[in-house]
Order: sequence, then C-alpha cells, then structure tokens
Amino acid sequence: KRQSNLSKHGLDFADLSYEFFLAANVASTKQGRLKAIGRLADGTIVVIFITLGTEALSIISMRTANKVERSKI
Repeated sequence: KRQSNLSKHGLDFADLSYEFFLAANVASTKQGRLKAIGRLADGTIVVIFITLGTEALSIISMRTANKVERSKI
C-alpha cells in the first residue's frame, strides 16, 4: 500500500508524524473512515484516509490537499 501510494501520489506514509495527527483536522466520512487534513514537516498540506484498528491506525491513502481542503487548515 505504501509503495502504491508513493507511485501514484509521490507521498510516503513514513512522512506522517505524531505532530501531524495532533494538529490535523479530522472528520468522519460516509464510508466509516476518518479523513485527516494536515501539514507534513516540509509544509505540504495533505489529506489522509484512515481506519481505526484495535492497536493502531491503518492508512488507506494520502494525497496532496485540494484548494478547498487547504482552506480548512
């Protein structure tokens, strides 16, 4: 999944940090997932889709935020 996202969007899940999640704007989606909009350490604003597992978060995808999403940060 990580390699697929890196190829498709040029973004690496490994760039997500604890600080990203502390500052992110998080909302539920209709599919029962969570959508988080936040800023990476390099300043890039991204959107990630995640599910909550019993022991950790599962990242589904990460992409650069669009204009509307960037305005929410």
